[in-house]
Amino acid sequence: MDKDFKTIPPIKKTFMPKFERFEPLARDATCITAFKQCDRKYFFSMVLGFRVPKGGVMIYLPFGSCYHVFRYELEVQFKIHGLNGLDKCLEPAWKEAEKGWPGNPTPGSSKWDYLTKEYLLVSCLVAFNFWKNEKINGIYEILAIEQPFEVALDDGRTSGGKADQILRWNGDPWGRDFKSTGKSPQWYERGDLDPKDQFIRYTHGESGLIGEDIKGQIVEVLFHHKVTKTHDGKPFIRSFIVGYTPSQIERWKREQVIVERQIDICREEDVWPAKETFCSYCDYHSVCKMGTERGMAAKLQQNFVQKHWDFKNIDNTVER
Repeated sequence: MDKDFKTIPPIKKTFMPKFERFEPLARDATCITAFKQCDRKYFFSMVLGFRVPKGGVMIYLPFGSCYHVFRYELEVQFKIHGLNGLDKCLEPAWKEAEKGWPGNPTPGSSKWDYLTKEYLLVSCLVAFNFWKNEKINGIYEILAIEQPFEVALDDGRTSGGKADQILRWNGDPWGRDFKSTGKSPQWYERGDLDPKDQFIRYTHGESGLIGEDIKGQIVEVLFHHKVTKTHDGKPFIRSFIVGYTPSQIERWKREQVIVERQIDICREEDVWPAKETFCSYCDYHSVCKMGTERGMAAKLQQNFVQKHWDFKNIDNTVER
């Protein structure tokens, strides 16, 4: 555990007292979204630190991680080679990205079995050409990459995250976040853009980081798909703009105080109710189905990896 990682000391340990607790003091979107989905999911994932192992049927997790590394390394290489050496940036960026690949999934193992190392390379080539065009045309001025932030909220608690990029576009500062998804652009735009805690949290946090009002987020999405009768399976990139007004930011800040009070109640009583409306989508559904506390604890140890959530130090490793 990183020496700078700070946790919230438990008030009670009556529910699953055998496990060590790692509840992070600084909140990011992953923390708060987990609690909004289900109090008990927050307890399992953020307080106890149990997470689904990456790889296997969850191959889209390391796929996204490797893609993020590739985009980061392109900017690192650009600082070395400059505008006249764009093609020199490709190979070292790919070499860094492929280090985190866990191995190709078994064909037929899941609907994500097409996410192979070869498909990752094709996706990175698509992204490289997209990035190269962006540099040649001088569309953005990159101000910061992979920048952690932690800023104060109105009640003295902190909100954090790790910005993929902070940039200047047409003279104004924006955040940019890289995503990859198997959804269609229409479905992604409908359900994954706004309202979304991450994007407004990053807009608020990045503003505090650079001392200017960030206008919002440029969400750059890599769309991937399996080859079917109606789809050629070729990856492509599309960008979406999510902007926020000062009044929206202020309302969000007030809402965070209420959410934190709700988490405080759960922590004080060490009672973490399940929200049954989310069960069919939850990674921990099999745990809650065990019924007894002993059974749930055994299921967590059997099927999950215990590793605390630290948004400032998200690496490209793969749990096996």
